[in-house]
Amino acid sequence: MTVAFKELAGSPVETYGPEGLKAERVLLCAWDDRETVVAGLLGDGYEYGGDGRAQYPDKPDVVAIRARCEPITDDVDAQTLNDLTEGLNRYNGFAKITVHYEFLSAAERSDLPATEKGTFLTYRQDYGVETMKLSGDSFTWEDEPSEWVPEAAVPAIRVAVVKHRLTWHRAVRPPWQTIRTRIGTVNDAEFLGAAAGTVLLDGATAEREFIRIGQLNEAEFAWRLGYTFRERAVKTGDGSIVGFNHAYRSLPVDAPDWDRLIYGASNPPYPSSDFLPLFQFEADTDA
Repeated sequence: MTVAFKELAGSPVETYGPEGLKAERVLLCAWDDRETVVAGLLGDGYEYGGDGRAQYPDKPDVVAIRARCEPITDDVDAQTLNDLTEGLNRYNGFAKITVHYEFLSAAERSDLPATEKGTFLTYRQDYGVETMKLSGDSFTWEDEPSEWVPEAAVPAIRVAVVKHRLTWHRAVRPPWQTIRTRIGTVNDAEFLGAAAGTVLLDGATAEREFIRIGQLNEAEFAWRLGYTFRERAVKTGDGSIVGFNHAYRSLPVDAPDWDRLIYGASNPPYPSSDFLPLFQFEADTDA
């Protein structure tokens, strides 16, 4: 960048925490050069791994996220502002630019789904617990097998649940219809290392994400999509794993087991689907 600027005293301020390094720098430049400096900070699209958003010095994964410009002089050029949508104050002095940097790096799990070029995924994992009440029809006492087991004696089992939160950054054309049809379904094949039928797409969020200042000096945006997947893999006594469409069958008493529920001919409570298209752009109808 050829525009002259300098960093003010008291800058930078660094914060270290669970999200990694966050930092704030305060820069000074001529008022009329502020947009050029901001463009140098935020890039022209900041393709991941390329020469886009400015990195924090010596920290390539910490990049400029937002910038705030304000005048630090009262030397205003006298001008007449005739309309609320046209014209701004102009200054002969300087602009103070406060730049916020955050850690922004693609997740490093090897089993994440592939995404479109120029986009990337971040990943977060949470946990939860569900309880499942079992029928006492097939239970017996180990030391007194002939004694009746009352329903109240059969405990509800705790089933561990893993919540996978995948955020897809810079989705230019989100797959809206695919999202609509996949919510409430389970994986039809292994997904994030989990067996088929054990991962449910709980829901999705969508937020606008600033991409760049375009050639026409207009802001351009993409979407940041957040997917929440719930993994429920019940480990049975024989070592097998069952998922959302299975329940404990207590009858017949001499052959209880975990079994897959169906209705009609062969319809499970949760239909299965392919989750990989959730990370592919919607078809460009204008192409």
